[in-house]
Amino acid sequence: MPLSVVDNELTRDMSKWKAVSSRVLLNNMHHVAKKIGKNLEEILGVCFGVMYDGWSHGCMHYVAVYGVFVENGEVRVQLLAVSPLEEGSQDADAHIKLVDGVLDVYNKKLDMVAFIVGDNCATNQSVATKLGVPLVGCASHRFNLAVNRFLADSEPLLTQVNTLMSKLSQANNFAQLAKATSLHPIKRNITRWSSNFEMLQRYERIRPQIKTVEAVEELIPTGASHRKLLELLQHMKKFESVTKKLQGDGIDLADVRLLLSPPPRLCTLLIEAAVVKAINGCALSSAEKAAVKRFEEPKRGTKRKERAEDYATQILRAGPSKRSKTGGRSDGTIYSSLLKQLPPTSNACERLFSQCKRVLTPQRTSMLPANFELIMFLRANRNMWGVTTLADVGSN
Repeated sequence: MPLSVVDNELTRDMSKWKAVSSRVLLNNMHHVAKKIGKNLEEILGVCFGVMYDGWSHGCMHYVAVYGVFVENGEVRVQLLAVSPLEEGSQDADAHIKLVDGVLDVYNKKLDMVAFIVGDNCATNQSVATKLGVPLVGCASHRFNLAVNRFLADSEPLLTQVNTLMSKLSQANNFAQLAKATSLHPIKRNITRWSSNFEMLQRYERIRPQIKTVEAVEELIPTGASHRKLLELLQHMKKFESVTKKLQGDGIDLADVRLLLSPPPRLCTLLIEAAVVKAINGCALSSAEKAAVKRFEEPKRGTKRKERAEDYATQILRAGPSKRSKTGGRSDGTIYSSLLKQLPPTSNACERLFSQCKRVLTPQRTSMLPANFELIMFLRANRNMWGVTTLADVGSN
């Protein structure tokens, strides 16, 4: 519903709360957003990551920018902004300018960004190169591309099943199918490989009932084609389990390395190799150390002067047992806890865009981009405000 719904007399009659005008409501929303912004400015620190992705709606292209940081030893991903690219360009420079503008709101600089999380596209790689930071490629995006390449060989069979489902969706055929089963035919969405999985699952379940529809009898796969579809469905069940695991919370880059095949050795993937080694307690190469140099923490000084070690002590300290206790890093380098908790996917952006579709309904086509950003900012950062925040706003 639009914000102006609070001005409707019928809405006020149905609510037991104190009546408030849309102007006061919008003013309170701005106050809450400012409080969240001040809180984010404090907890972001001077070393954090940026996660972003784009979404087009009508003639507008929005970019969601998240901040990735550690608080009390736990990684947090909070929305910083969801703003439109106003210059009409979607190249690397336009994205850098937008991110710089977003960080400036929180009194942060681009040189504080330690890494970027995003899709493995040329634009994001160019952004990472120009900023001099590593790009953590979205594992879900890589996996989807790999699955699409795998399904390319089976495209004729998938097209045949989709044609069958389309014919079953026609009024006469659907009425005849409904006499045999309550399950509806499912057509695929060409942009989502998971829709192929749903379509094949439904095909397997209603295939005996489909045979009762005479108009589509010639379209039903038989013999070798049917066996290939069942074999393909078994593979896709495995793919679906991997997709759900990648979308879950608590997964790290080491888990991704186990789920997916090792990626090719590219310079942009040094950060991933370094993080996996850090999680597993292995020694880092010189190139990997350079990739995670921004995560290094200053060494803590000692209150008293250490005793000079004799030759025997030096040998024992350099022994295998000592190296294993330092996680394979004999140089004593200490890294931020954020390094081991880098998010391997940008699924937070995808979930946000799903919510955006529910907000930008036909009833809200005239909503200003600033008000849209305000609503999404408050919804995405719901864990950072509550009744007490609203009470503080009301007292002011």
